[in-house]
Amino acid sequence: MKKKLFIYPAVAALMVACGSGTTVNNDALNTVMETNEDFQEATVSFEDGGATNGEEYFFGVQAEVVEIDVKFREVDVLDEQDAAPEEFYAIYDSMVVMIADCKKAMDLYNGKGWPKQKELQELTIEWLNGVQDLVDNYLRDLAVPMSTPDEDWSDKDMKLYEKYAEAYDKYIEVDGRWVDFQYEFAAANNFELSGETIDADALVEEDMKNSGH
Repeated sequence: MKKKLFIYPAVAALMVACGSGTTVNNDALNTVMETNEDFQEATVSFEDGGATNGEEYFFGVQAEVVEIDVKFREVDVLDEQDAAPEEFYAIYDSMVVMIADCKKAMDLYNGKGWPKQKELQELTIEWLNGVQDLVDNYLRDLAVPMSTPDEDWSDKDMKLYEKYAEAYDKYIEVDGRWVDFQYEFAAANNFELSGETIDADALVEEDMKNSGH
């Protein structure tokens, strides 16, 4: 629907890594992440238990969140294209798997005792649950309407979209808290974040190009 699905650049405002250590480390969790491949390599390392301190743990969680956010943003692009419902469903299925993988990965690090680790995990789970709620309770049912021109939407479709918009506002509040908390977590774990933001639009364009869109 051309009213947009409100995919605003909130999580996209996550900051690129600027580690405090002086030793160069080529590990994926200690490399500035700019491309989809960078984030994918970081999530693989994170899910394999590769984080050895709070800083690496943060960038592992961040990589997971950014990858899910990229998929979320692609829904808006498909909506603009009036893409087939199957294309929407494929993205939703990917997001659900990625959400489960992120939760499972964070569980690997339970008990590490890094400063504010518990708070980051709980806030990230709240964010993940918010995304899953939008997918399960609204977006799946909107896939068919979003594949059609605006004038073909029924009153029922419009009412569901309005409910989605209300739920999305609640998600945005959680998203904003996640973005703000990264600075608190970084300070507690003695590393810094650069002033350069992640280019979410470029990541979406790259990912959709690689998937044939």
